[in-house]
Amino acid sequence: MISTNLYLLAKKIHRFLVIIISVIGLLMAGTGTLLKYTFISKKLTFIDLGLIRSFHNNLSPYFVVVFLGMLITGLVMYLFPMLKNK
Repeated sequence: MISTNLYLLAKKIHRFLVIIISVIGLLMAGTGTLLKYTFISKKLTFIDLGLIRSFHNNLSPYFVVVFLGMLITGLVMYLFPMLKNK
């Protein structure tokens, strides 16, 4: 049976991960937009697309790990009330 302490811990971790995924998501959205629409970066001559691509590619594994952590803690918070009632 899932204890209340596990639920509260999952809730705290989930909140922390939401902040991290928001920051990483904004960075990935910005770099992805620059990579998709290259006419933007051509107007801004100081942008190095190779560096942007490298940053975007190196950030994606962290995004996946944080997202999986959110998925697991979210499932614990979702399933806890159902399991508590049984």
